Amino acid sequence: MRIATARSAIDYICGRTDQEQAEPVPNCPGWTVHNAAAHIGRVGIAWAEMISSAPDDPQSRERGYERSGRKLAGSPMTDLAAWAHSAIDRLVDDPDQRCYFSMTGGEGTARLWAWHAASELGMHRLDVELALGHEHSMTSAQALDAAEYTCQFFLPAMRRVLDRDPGRLTARLVDDGDEVGSVTIESLSESGSTAAAVIEGPPIQVLLGLWGRPHHGVEVCDGDSEVWQQWRALPSEAFQFGTWD
Repeated sequence: MRIATARSAIDYICGRTDQEQAEPVPNCPGWTVHNAAAHIGRVGIAWAEMISSAPDDPQSRERGYERSGRKLAGSPMTDLAAWAHSAIDRLVDDPDQRCYFSMTGGEGTARLWAWHAASELGMHRLDVELALGHEHSMTSAQALDAAEYTCQFFLPAMRRVLDRDPGRLTARLVDDGDEVGSVTIESLSESGSTAAAVIEGPPIQVLLGLWGRPHHGVEVCDGDSEVWQQWRALPSEAFQFGTWD
């Protein structure tokens, strides 16, 4: 399912018309739709390098992004899609293949990369759908899966980069009054801090909020709202890709 989700996102983002490619992406200031496609194409090159490398080869990340940076600006969408699909191709044969995984800075598997790809590429699809006024295609189940990845790997990685622990956060994903599921990021504080928050909202909107994107309908239903705001701020503070093209 995750590999199919990732491939579908690539085809959607890289399949836009010339006119659509020029549209700005409000969720990613400074980006157009073409910049979003350039991003997923270029990170595909970097992912492929890490997926092909041993778990104890942290230099594979630097090599991958150095390779991606050599690609020329203005690359056609067909090339961008091919680079992204090439990374996904490496995940098909053996899900338990051991390799370097950037979110933990160490050992991972092709299965983890597939989860990463479905979650990140799914998020960028949401960005482009919003930019073009298209209905969001992500299901509640996919949003929950992406939120679980985000809270287990992505946001903890951002926390490590900034060496800042906002506290314990629980997110409840609710669709038409029914809870689809919930995810929690535990605090790592050694000081015994009790800072915590519980948020609730529609699945896609919760996911957007976790990635620091504009969202609506998400409420802090318990605890300290500052915990939620600090978690939301981590992605853009920790790391932000340039436009490349």
